[in-house]
Amino acid sequence: MEKEYTFTLWDGKVVIKPKLDMKYLYLEITSRCNLRCEMCFKQHWEDEEGDMDYDLFLKILDDAEKFPELKMIYFGGIGEPTVHPRFMDMVREVKKRGFALGISTNGTLLTDEMLKELAELGVDLVYFSMDVLPTAQNVVTLGHILAGVTAEKIKKLVKYREEVGTHKPSIGVEVVVTKENYKQLPELARYLLNLGVDAMLVSNLLPLTPEQVNDIVYDGSIDMTPIVNELYKIAHNGLYIKLPYFELKTERVCDFDENKVAVIRWDGEVVPCYRFLHTYREYIFGREKKVNTYSFGNVREKSLADIWTSERYTWFRFITKNYLYPSCTDCSLRDACDFVKTTDIDCWGNEPSCADCLWSRRIVMCPIPQYNFGKFL
Repeated sequence: MEKEYTFTLWDGKVVIKPKLDMKYLYLEITSRCNLRCEMCFKQHWEDEEGDMDYDLFLKILDDAEKFPELKMIYFGGIGEPTVHPRFMDMVREVKKRGFALGISTNGTLLTDEMLKELAELGVDLVYFSMDVLPTAQNVVTLGHILAGVTAEKIKKLVKYREEVGTHKPSIGVEVVVTKENYKQLPELARYLLNLGVDAMLVSNLLPLTPEQVNDIVYDGSIDMTPIVNELYKIAHNGLYIKLPYFELKTERVCDFDENKVAVIRWDGEVVPCYRFLHTYREYIFGREKKVNTYSFGNVREKSLADIWTSERYTWFRFITKNYLYPSCTDCSLRDACDFVKTTDIDCWGNEPSCADCLWSRRIVMCPIPQYNFGKFL
């Protein structure tokens, strides 16, 4: 029976008939990692680590088949997918079922055999994390220190997809910008283009400690205009570059909501986005905020379809899509308000609160693939 919900909005009523219209399903198959990057949520959260149970993984894929508009399953989250003991089994199962598959990885654990099989299986997209040019002089204190290893893995994957005779997987690189590496961005972009990389996703640092606040470049301390202009010139040569904003703007766009994304944590909890995957503290232009994880249900107990079309999740997506929530980040009362201290609730009564989210301001970039030029980027 088709669900229908009636919500009160100011002096009127809103009637919503939720659909099975999810387009991207993100799976955190593990919250463990082989590296310890200081800018990563993992170093500062309050949660336990774990791997997704394989039977739960299969159940999720069964559930995913109920969504006719699903474009891609994506192995992401906050952990490193390749540390899961059944990572390649999971890759094979997703592709066997006919889903498009994307993966975010630091690449350091990918063997030659694994890289070759990723190309042979037709994995659609692999994003590697790399924050600097791989030279001996370039050592960052916030990003991972194995850029040279990651670059070698990228070279091999480019070679294997050429041998297989396919453009799959598309290869992207995720870069987190700080005061340490922002000047290198154009040179890094040229290097990646010559390497055979298809896309470059640039995001700003979300400070997780008071000290990291000094490393951001979007507080007016750095003029990023020359860097941005140079990157756009490089993009004309064939590298797809996605850039964040480098200053606070009024516009708010939730890419997770706009692209109809759900994220499933390793233990089965269904959350709306990366921000609510785990519990940690962040610093919004130097102001401390506690982000508490928020789940709409667990796929161990309910079907993904029931959770997606639940009353609570349906309303959350509606208010997020229509930006029916306050803006704490530029509110004149933010330094004297208790609501801004956590994400539990905002001053309009929304739970959880998205009112202070730098992802929606496009300062921190959401890793949502786009289908362009016949491939995912």
